Amino acid sequence: MIANMVVALLSAAAVIGPPTPPPTITWGPCPQPEAARYGARCGTLTVPVDWADPAGPTIGLALLRIPATGTATGTVVADSEDLTGFGGSQISFFLQHGSNYLSRLPRTHATKDIVVFDPRGLGASAPLACTVPGHDPKVSSFPVSRPGYADLLAHNTAVAAACHGTPRLPAHMGLHDQVRDLDALRTALGSPHLDWLGQVAGGELGAAYAATFPATTGRIVLDSSVDPYRSAADRARDAATAEETAFAHFTAWCAQAGPDACALSGRDPGQVLDQAVALADAGGVSDGSPHNPSTEPRSLTGAEVRIAVGQFLVGYPFAWTGLSHGIADAAAGDGSTLAAIAAMTYADPDYTASRAQTCTDSLAPGGVRLRSLSREVARIAPHTGGVSLAWEAMAGCVGWSIAAVPPPPGPAKPASTVLVTATTGDPISPAPWSLDVAAHLVGSRTLIANVDGHGAFDNSPCAASAIDAYLADGTLPASGTVCR
Repeated sequence: MIANMVVALLSAAAVIGPPTPPPTITWGPCPQPEAARYGARCGTLTVPVDWADPAGPTIGLALLRIPATGTATGTVVADSEDLTGFGGSQISFFLQHGSNYLSRLPRTHATKDIVVFDPRGLGASAPLACTVPGHDPKVSSFPVSRPGYADLLAHNTAVAAACHGTPRLPAHMGLHDQVRDLDALRTALGSPHLDWLGQVAGGELGAAYAATFPATTGRIVLDSSVDPYRSAADRARDAATAEETAFAHFTAWCAQAGPDACALSGRDPGQVLDQAVALADAGGVSDGSPHNPSTEPRSLTGAEVRIAVGQFLVGYPFAWTGLSHGIADAAAGDGSTLAAIAAMTYADPDYTASRAQTCTDSLAPGGVRLRSLSREVARIAPHTGGVSLAWEAMAGCVGWSIAAVPPPPGPAKPASTVLVTATTGDPISPAPWSLDVAAHLVGSRTLIANVDGHGAFDNSPCAASAIDAYLADGTLPASGTVCR
């Protein structure tokens, strides 16, 4: 996907004409009161909607700059990964959780300004408005019949048609234009090289940047990256395996934790989850608590039960006690705990608007192939069912009118070492994705944390310390380092 992206960008540059003036940023007070606790300043970077047509429509990218606590020796651009779903406003997420984020980067925070931005079309960066929600519980994203596939196709086509924003923006929200945004930001910050901390989708963007602009690649960290070198179908298979494995880890934890920590102690958690899914699919699991009669209840679907389980698995070990209660309650008909997590996962505008990003870069398998894949992931993951963010992202692109066939991947040799990190027990971004990304970036360094949870930066103090050291002063972990 990325090798041909370089050719496309160079070809586009050849027909653009005279160079445009370098981008600039005017920093000022932030409108959000929470920004004051970080001493943050806000700004806007104006970029073309279509980088191949710089004279066309433009949008403003919303920026947040957190100053170094000491003398700044440079700038790190980062995304603050939203762990509750498909992401969206990186700025909003940072303002809610920035203290925790910065606590893992003490050396970097002391010596570097940190800049966070909202990706194009999301948050405060010319947000795409989609009036038909991407998630409809009545439409299965796992079609196993022709009528089921037809329903999914019709729904997604309606979603795509109902997304509006700056002219031409829906077709230009993918990596092809995002990497140019990132390089424009680097230029506007006056940085000769991009230093970047990217998690998950931000890891994918960082990998694309390193391949497209290798000469200006600085200290790049890719944590639990989405793999742009794998097809959407392969990512769905990988995620099905990873979530089922993580659920097996949860089952083993429950057996050891005892009844005080795990509400499923003494029972088979997989069997109880299967019961909850079957009951939900029969309309017997309510998304409203029986203790809250003011809430208008709706039946939770089996897929919604499973997507919530996958999101709970992210939070090892602090969320696993809550997961045990959520599964036990759902098997008894009370899905309120799981419903709250599912609602965050499918929250709009982020869930629906993010499809324009995903579907620009990934071609969804259609027809017979998608139906076959639905059955395949159900076999791979008998308890979690293959219901994952990777599957939802892929199935949501069926019928998306702006989808394009991605070009094949290719290796790249960045000017600086790329540090790639992951956990062995990540239920969302399987470690093989990060290893594959590293294999495509010549000279990269990998650091694997042998722990559960989503993201080495968030779940391994050892990995977070290594990331902090690299961003702060360029110190890399030794080759073959494994964090415990």
